[in-house]
Amino acid sequence: MKTCPNVTTTIMVYSGQAAGGNHRHTGSGEYICLPNDPEYENYNNINDDPRSLMYGAEYETHTNPPALGNLYENDVPCSVCLARGKTTLMIPGRTSCYNGWTKEYHGYLMGEYHGFQGKGYVCMDKNAEALPASNANTDGALFYFVEGRCGTLKCPPYIEGAELACVVCSNST
Repeated sequence: MKTCPNVTTTIMVYSGQAAGGNHRHTGSGEYICLPNDPEYENYNNINDDPRSLMYGAEYETHTNPPALGNLYENDVPCSVCLARGKTTLMIPGRTSCYNGWTKEYHGYLMGEYHGFQGKGYVCMDKNAEALPASNANTDGALFYFVEGRCGTLKCPPYIEGAELACVVCSNST
C-alpha cells in the first residue's frame, strides 16, 4: 500500500516501491521496500557483472485471481509503517487475529513462483494498489498468490489449491 493501514495507530516511516532480486537469479534476496527518495554514496553507473541486482516488483495475478482486481504486470507500491507502542505479527492462513491482538489489515499471502528463487512471503493488503502508469513487465521481483498443497500440509483444515489469506496483527507492549 502507498500509505499505512491505520493512521491513528501507526506512523509511516516512508513510502516507496517494492523490490527484490530477479526471479531468474538464484542469488536473489528478500522482498524489500525501497524508499521514493534514494540517496547515494560513491558509485559508478556501469552495469558490472559481479553484483547482486535489484529490480522493481510486479504483480503476477493473471491466472484465476481470487481478488486484488486487475493488477497484473503493475508495479507494487509499499510503505514502511511503525505501530505506536506495539508489536506486530503477520499470521499466514488467517483473516482474523487471535484473542488479545488487534487487526491492522488482512489480505493474501504472496511470494515468488515455486520454480524461481524464493524471497520469503508477504501479506498483501486485500485493497492492494499499483504505482501509476507502471506496467513495464520487466519480470524482476514477482508477487504470486500462495496456494496450499495437500499431503504433508493437512487437508482439512487446509484446502487443496486455495489461495492462502493472511492477517497482520498488533499487540501493545
